[in-house]
Amino acid sequence: MKLSTQADYAVRAVYELARHEPGAVLHTGDIAAAQHIPSARLAKVVQDLARADLVRTQRGQQGGVMLARPAARITVRDVYEAVEGPILLCRCRQRVEPCGDDVCDTHEFWSGVETLLIEELQTVTFAALADPRRRAPGTRGRPQATRR
Repeated sequence: MKLSTQADYAVRAVYELARHEPGAVLHTGDIAAAQHIPSARLAKVVQDLARADLVRTQRGQQGGVMLARPAARITVRDVYEAVEGPILLCRCRQRVEPCGDDVCDTHEFWSGVETLLIEELQTVTFAALADPRRRAPGTRGRPQATRR
């Protein structure tokens, strides 16, 4: 599995907004620079996020982008699905290769993985991601290593 560039940029853009005080309006150029996102690609991501009512945009000299609701009420799943659509690992549910009358042999496995992924992405909010005290996933309480 691979995270699309579009989804990665969307998560990083919302993360950048969540790092600032509630209601902060950021210029897209500032978001792009802080998160190393090409400006042209960020514009498309912001459109998708605005359509999903995750961000609001303001025009004009004081314009920019702001979160449409508190970071504690925006999950990684919300952002991912805003740009990629629903998370579907089962090919039959994607309508790529329908199982037909019989469920394919690996359907239960992929369905279970899909459920776990959705549940994990649904539990992680951008308030938690932006919290400087957070722990890295899988560290079991150890502080996250700092990058230099």
